[in-house]
Amino acid sequence: MPSLRQQIRDYYAAHTLSPERADEILRAGRDAVSGEHAPKVIAFQRWPRVLALAAAVAMFIGLVFLVVPQRPAVVPFAALAPRVIDFFGGAPTLPKISQDKAALHEWLLAKGAPEFTIPAKLATLESYGCSVVDVQGQPAYLTCFWRKKNPDGSGGELIHLLAVRSDHFRDAPRGREPQTREIDGWSFASWAEGAVTYTLAAVAPLEQVRAFVAVAPSPVRVLAAVSF
Repeated sequence: MPSLRQQIRDYYAAHTLSPERADEILRAGRDAVSGEHAPKVIAFQRWPRVLALAAAVAMFIGLVFLVVPQRPAVVPFAALAPRVIDFFGGAPTLPKISQDKAALHEWLLAKGAPEFTIPAKLATLESYGCSVVDVQGQPAYLTCFWRKKNPDGSGGELIHLLAVRSDHFRDAPRGREPQTREIDGWSFASWAEGAVTYTLAAVAPLEQVRAFVAVAPSPVRVLAAVSF
């Protein structure tokens, strides 16, 4: 029986294939069988392990982000006042309207507000509603009160209390001595108690806003069980 080499030569001779081409094909077959290309096969077989390792690393990084608290971005406290003016410039509809201060307080806590207090002089006013104002990605928790009401009950002038977490805002007040500013007919007075910074804002002269700032005696804490 003719050898494999001779059979290949005879086959390709009948098909006008040169003996040199037949030798080339035969050498390629021998190389594949002898393992010349084995390293490529082995490298291919390593891919599942490489992919599994990459998946494990990605999972570890994901767990780190889930377990380790990420510090929120800090924004300049100076951005609060212009944002309040812009917020009310759009005639917003407050999502929570109530004359029950405790209900407004609980609504804001449910939205993530820190435990906050209402200045005693402000707590005597009739409440209107509340909202959460976004200040460059950080929330400011807003409660509105009627500073003056029209005799016919059709509206009046509001004063606004905003509470923020002090460490979310750069250069926020750190003491109870109020910092004040006036912008475009608005007046602002800001101070801090503990980890919370408060701001009173109104379209009114600054002295009228300062009259409601929390000073001794301490402000009144609003609790759900208390009605006003």
